[in-house]
Amino acid sequence: MYTMAETSPESIQRLIENSERGIAQIEVSQPLVLEARRTVEDVIKKQDGRNVVLDLLMSVLDTLLAENEVIYDLSASLDALLKATDDYTKRYYMQSLNLCFWETSQLFAGDEGDENGLLTKLETQTKELNQAGCQYILRHIIDDVREFRRKYANRELRNITRHYDDPIRMYEKQRELTNIDFFAKGASELMAIRMEVTVVSSYLMSLFVPNNTLLQKTTTAPKCGIDVKGMFNEAIFKALKEKNLKEEVQKTLDKGHRELDESYGLYSGCCKAVDFLIEKGYQETDAFDKLKTLIRLRMETLFLRHDIACSVWGYLNASTDKERSQNLRMIHITKQAALTHIYGYNENARERSLWTKIKQLEEANDAKLNTCKVEHSLKSLTGNLSEDKESSQIFAHYRYKGDFYIPARLDAFSKMVHHQELTESLELLNVCKELEKLTTGLLLCMDEKQKQERKRQHDEWMGLLDGIAVKAGNDKGFEETLKPMREFIDTMFEDNQAIN
Repeated sequence: MYTMAETSPESIQRLIENSERGIAQIEVSQPLVLEARRTVEDVIKKQDGRNVVLDLLMSVLDTLLAENEVIYDLSASLDALLKATDDYTKRYYMQSLNLCFWETSQLFAGDEGDENGLLTKLETQTKELNQAGCQYILRHIIDDVREFRRKYANRELRNITRHYDDPIRMYEKQRELTNIDFFAKGASELMAIRMEVTVVSSYLMSLFVPNNTLLQKTTTAPKCGIDVKGMFNEAIFKALKEKNLKEEVQKTLDKGHRELDESYGLYSGCCKAVDFLIEKGYQETDAFDKLKTLIRLRMETLFLRHDIACSVWGYLNASTDKERSQNLRMIHITKQAALTHIYGYNENARERSLWTKIKQLEEANDAKLNTCKVEHSLKSLTGNLSEDKESSQIFAHYRYKGDFYIPARLDAFSKMVHHQELTESLELLNVCKELEKLTTGLLLCMDEKQKQERKRQHDEWMGLLDGIAVKAGNDKGFEETLKPMREFIDTMFEDNQAIN
């Protein structure tokens, strides 16, 4: 199913090793760049009016910060993709790479006319300082980034798999992801573009800070105190590793696509049945509408459950605190996007949610289904969604319009308490189980209702024949005439046998 046609096992192993090496290097360099940026930011705040040189220096540091974060995300996702063994996890990390491809393109260059791309800003600033050579090279790199986006970044895939607003289309786009080699090549090309960016940013940095002494001066002082949060996060990680959670998560992921395949097959069957009825002049029945709504909820729930499982799998396979935080950040994105469509984060969103459509079903009033308990769990989980919206923006984008999110993202990582994130993950997984039980229960109720309706219609037809037989004086010869009709009615409503 998955192709790595031009990549040998030895090359794959080298890719894994290079990815892990890139992660380790950035773990060291990124805090230095972030601290230098804070220093320059403090100086700029104290300035009266605009200082062109400091603005350029700030842009250079933003670019260095961005390069590191992009390569970190790229390396972590590629490493996970190459280590994954099941279909769902492979596709999940192909989606993650596509997200990285798209967001990186927007970060550095954006669309034509976008003046907030990091390289676009640098191009303007170098022009102001008469750095014509840099300006020319930056224009060339911007063109390379946009060509890379055209070749490798899929906007539709990015939107569908991050917004969770169309589980049917999401499934169809996921099934198209089979070429691992395509994403490995894309990652390699993006790393090559990053090297071009590094050459320019390092040169510009050397104009104002020879030999990058700014980084050295602001980071040589040793840190004081004990990193209690880091120690706590590490202890939680080791405890979970010892509890065989990894094997349990893998069991969930191994059956991920089978469950989605079954649900999608049922949905396709509904659509074909509706098309047939319309072709024959019938209108779409309420039963098919209800069934399709239930299947959409089930598929959305399956995507939510398995994407969270992928995040936990990535966490358990990570080698550093930050890499684990990178995986846990996806829980925020998944929770915000999926629960917005399943339940809604405010009254307006709730009116359009799948949950509102489910509550309108007559079968949802069945006391045995415990709908109120499920709604209570959803309400509890979605209570903070509006407050989490900003965090989700920071975690999903490198920049949005003029806002550069990477410093805020790194600050959020430094404050992240992994125990809380994992507890929330387990709560989400429990709600997924409740929703799956509910959809199964609703389907059974609908099936039971249809069986009862078929029995009612069967009995009605048989009653009609019984009435005719009585009028004929229960004549045996006439009863033999009615026998084929009775057999036909039994065949037409054969499911009534399961009810009697």
